[in-house]
Amino acid sequence: MAFNPYYQNPYYPQPMPDNLMQMRQQQMMQPTPPPVPQNPVATGGVQWVSSEQEARGYLIAPNSAVALWDSTAPTVYLKQSDASGKPTLKIYDLVERAETPRTAPQEKGVEFVTRKEFDALAALVGELKGKKKRKVEEDEDDD
Repeated sequence: MAFNPYYQNPYYPQPMPDNLMQMRQQQMMQPTPPPVPQNPVATGGVQWVSSEQEARGYLIAPNSAVALWDSTAPTVYLKQSDASGKPTLKIYDLVERAETPRTAPQEKGVEFVTRKEFDALAALVGELKGKKKRKVEEDEDDD
């Protein structure tokens, strides 16, 4: 029997085509689309505005926040929006902090008892002990 290249053995099916290779070939044949320009989104840095009105009109995405620095006044505007896109604006004025020397917190002074106060307390305790002893003795006598 001679070798027939078109003969397909029913017991050994053809191998499965490589899907990844097919996808790569299709991608190579198709022209690549030009890149889509992204909308400029503030991802960091300083966003400058010239007035409060401009800060109020600054558009931001829902569920986001941005700090807007006023270029004409020492003011920062924090513009935030909720999930529905409703914006709120908080205004912070920048005030220079005067340098003041840092002082350690004052510890409470320890208060001592005078000898006169101590003697009065000792006498009071002695009286209470004496009354307790008398009461215990009286209770023993009653039994």
